[in-house]
Amino acid sequence: LYTSPNMFRGTQTERIQQAVNEAAVTTGKVIIPKTDLVENTQVWFIDNAILLPGNIELELHNCKIKLSNQCRDNFIRSANSGLGISDILPLQNIKIIGVGNVLLEGADNPRATGDHNKTLSLNPRPGTSYGTDAGKANENQKGGWRNHGIILAHVDKFEISGITMKDYHGHGIVLERSSNGIVKNITFNVRESITVEGVNKLILNQDGIGVRFGCHDIIIDNCRGKSGDDFINIGLTDTGVGAGIENVNVVSGSIYRGDIDNIHNIYLQNWQDFYSISHRAIRIMPVGKLQIRNIFIENTTMNPLSKRGLNVQYTSNIKRLFVRNIVTYKPVSANGIQDASFRDILYIGSGNAIDVEESESVVIDNVRTVNN
Repeated sequence: LYTSPNMFRGTQTERIQQAVNEAAVTTGKVIIPKTDLVENTQVWFIDNAILLPGNIELELHNCKIKLSNQCRDNFIRSANSGLGISDILPLQNIKIIGVGNVLLEGADNPRATGDHNKTLSLNPRPGTSYGTDAGKANENQKGGWRNHGIILAHVDKFEISGITMKDYHGHGIVLERSSNGIVKNITFNVRESITVEGVNKLILNQDGIGVRFGCHDIIIDNCRGKSGDDFINIGLTDTGVGAGIENVNVVSGSIYRGDIDNIHNIYLQNWQDFYSISHRAIRIMPVGKLQIRNIFIENTTMNPLSKRGLNVQYTSNIKRLFVRNIVTYKPVSANGIQDASFRDILYIGSGNAIDVEESESVVIDNVRTVNN
């Protein structure tokens, strides 16, 4: 049993949310099919985020969901969070499952792109990002979390799987203070620009995945494709901005709350042919007081086009990093790391394969370099 937006009336956005709301109190499952039988189209345009409560399964069945040019919001967000929500109540059991060919695609002419540090511009240069809201009165002139693709905040037990994300406006998938979940079979496809009336407009901060404050016990499996900024970024900076504020990169707030916000038990495995156009394929960055423990990276092959490879920063805040069975065309950088191991690494390139110092707590084993 399930609900479908084809069972309701209204705009496409309204019908999808009606199906979710109905399922929340009945079947617990929503299916968005390939065809919108009401409007006789195979594209589902949305004007604002699909909001998911707890105990819900959203199945995307061979469908294409596209942000409209009026949308300044995520594709999907946990319903406990949003503008003006300063006290985010935890949710459990959210599944977002793609079956067949599922595409989430950004707008043809987006209102805003980039993160909270970027100013919108109609003709962006480095440091600014494209958006039609640029210069408009009463419209926020910065980017932020509203530009991200999928956000789960304070969610325990979740799955996101089987989705291709294309030309989204900020980061692809952002996990905030979430736990006991799996992200798998995800493809990212961005190009750091969008073509509007034949002109390429710069889009910044098109990271693939963000793993933020408080995340733990999460498997991220079988991801591929290309990101603009970091393909995955684990960590966050405390900027002192609370939950529900617009100009911040996470909807649940960027204030470090102590041990509860430390990140641990994150597993990156079986990634294929992935890269960052302009930044790092994998970045780990526990800035300030944030602590990161138990990160496992294994069985991955980076694309040679990646601007950089595995980069670990603020290493004094990291314990127990395990890297095994990777093929990389860029050096591994983790200067100063302790309590770590790097095994079975094939570096295809020139120079040093790994910027890591072996010690009593750091094991380096079978790191090989092969010239191009």
